[in-house]
Amino acid sequence: MYRKLKRTWSHNDANYIPRFKEVFPELSNINSDDLADRFIDLKMDFYTEVKTPVNLYTRFTLPIALVVILLMFIYLPINFFITGNWGFTISKSNPKLLNWLRSLRLY
Repeated sequence: MYRKLKRTWSHNDANYIPRFKEVFPELSNINSDDLADRFIDLKMDFYTEVKTPVNLYTRFTLPIALVVILLMFIYLPINFFITGNWGFTISKSNPKLLNWLRSLRLY
């Protein structure tokens, strides 16, 4: 995958969950130690996405990716007649294509 996840520690003394009070305002009256105990009981882990820079050689493939997306759009009716589905399942059939589009931030 082309995105990195960083674990945020909710079970330690830090009790850091990003934007927790904004996302769950109804839980603001519960003590943070009680919340940490509940998260330990539920075995919950929290992750944040870390931005990673796109490599130079991957950025050079952007025009090729745009052509591939255009060709996929043109072949949608043909794919519909063959499979009966409107759309491509690139996550299952071709994960390398999905990773490439994710690395270019197009998916």
